[in-house]
Amino acid sequence: MYVGDYLITSLETFTGFGLTGNYLFTLDELQNGSIANTEETSDITGKAGRKLAKLKKNKGATVSASNGMLSGGLLEAQTGGSFVNGTTEVMWTDYLTVGDSHTATTNYTAIANNGAGTEIINLYLKKDGVATTGLVQGAKAAAATTGENPTPQTFAYDPTTKTLTFDNGVAAGTEIVVCYKRKIKADVLSNDSDKFAVKCQLYVDALGEDKCGNIYRIQIYFPKADVSGEFSFEMGDNQTVHSFEAEALAGACGSGSQLWTYTVFGVNTADVA
Repeated sequence: MYVGDYLITSLETFTGFGLTGNYLFTLDELQNGSIANTEETSDITGKAGRKLAKLKKNKGATVSASNGMLSGGLLEAQTGGSFVNGTTEVMWTDYLTVGDSHTATTNYTAIANNGAGTEIINLYLKKDGVATTGLVQGAKAAAATTGENPTPQTFAYDPTTKTLTFDNGVAAGTEIVVCYKRKIKADVLSNDSDKFAVKCQLYVDALGEDKCGNIYRIQIYFPKADVSGEFSFEMGDNQTVHSFEAEALAGACGSGSQLWTYTVFGVNTADVA
């Protein structure tokens, strides 16, 4: 079949598989993508530096994309790590108000950092909306002392009831900021310094249309793509985008010298028996 001119109308998915065929990730909220083919050349010269020919070598290709959602599978491929579901610790911050009984209750149970009595990492009293005075966790609530051996103002915490207790100097209605660690069950990915981005098989799927309105599917296949471990998350006012880049490598198992293949077929193409 002769393939004429056509437009690429939609970038559909980037799908990655391990070199042994295990599924890695699918990027299906693609904002953009690109494939760049490279080729090194050097001049063959004659008398007085006249160009006689060009020597072509080191053909290469890179593929990149930006996905509108963060992909856990792509994160694993880029870091060389794996998400593990289990018990872990997270830092938590509560913004609370002291009650009439000079107490407040944390939203979750604070865990000890270095034995009983070390559950609260930081606690600050707020004045005019700004955290100013820091208190120290102690066995009981007490006011600060002055003199030769001054002591800071203390509060008590009971992890069984999640209750913070203050001395009478902390009036009802006082706003406080409380920082502590919680123990939860979650999916955790560790980006270890001695693990690196993986190599994968990559399929790029798109839709195309010719001048007569016929619809085609386009699939670009990289038998061996070396995923780059360099990426960034831009966070703030703008949408966070997951960027991806990989370099095509020759010598994939069963693919010889192929860097990539480009397949065009009709959307209603039948299977070959």
